[in-house]
Amino acid sequence: MNPEGIRTNMSFENPTSEPNKEAIPQSKIEVESDYEGFVPEEFKQDPLGYFESQGKNIKSGEIKRDETGRVREDPTAVKELPIWTDAGGAELHSIGKRVNIEKGKVGASGDPFYEYRVMELVSEAGLPTPRPVAKVEQSGTHLIVMEKVQGIGWYDKDAMHLKEKGYTDEDIESLKQQAEERMVALQAKFEEAGIQRGWKLKDMIFDIDIENKTIRSVTPVDWERTKIDQEKFEAYNRNKINS
Repeated sequence: MNPEGIRTNMSFENPTSEPNKEAIPQSKIEVESDYEGFVPEEFKQDPLGYFESQGKNIKSGEIKRDETGRVREDPTAVKELPIWTDAGGAELHSIGKRVNIEKGKVGASGDPFYEYRVMELVSEAGLPTPRPVAKVEQSGTHLIVMEKVQGIGWYDKDAMHLKEKGYTDEDIESLKQQAEERMVALQAKFEEAGIQRGWKLKDMIFDIDIENKTIRSVTPVDWERTKIDQEKFEAYNRNKINS
């Protein structure tokens, strides 16, 4: 945040390509000011190309469509980006997401950056969420970039090889119970703030203390189906300021 504590962002438009180079589609990029020093020039020049060529899929599987042919799930739409560094050597670990403009409240609102705006609101309310980094429009495609949350998705827990680390089936079941209890407690906080969303383990990132077999924290992700009760949200923020 800037010294006044106000969220601002920086906008970029890539320049016209030189005549002897392959044309890169025009793009519009808005970067949050906190992250401006991290975004590499290669991303600014061709964000979508960078996302596709440099990003690494987080989930495996195939694209799933509903009965109308619309994309429901697309494992190629969410990618971990290379580590970005600023001039001082600080690192930014980030996730890029190609927006499905027909999905959830994104489609209903007509706002391709609906999920991005929800993350801004949740962050400003002091509730856990990936912090938004940048939003992009290029050739009719929309892309959002957010800071990577420490931890793993529950669908990926097997990648931690818990049994090789001495976990029993009972330990893993206990971990799941902790995760669900943490998630329920978090749901109550969000509903108090007028933020309504689905609560499933698969839509959370869990920071796990492997040695002590406990869940440190839970962070919700995937905000495209979230609804905001504006009156409750504003009351929550007023109470937070006055408390």
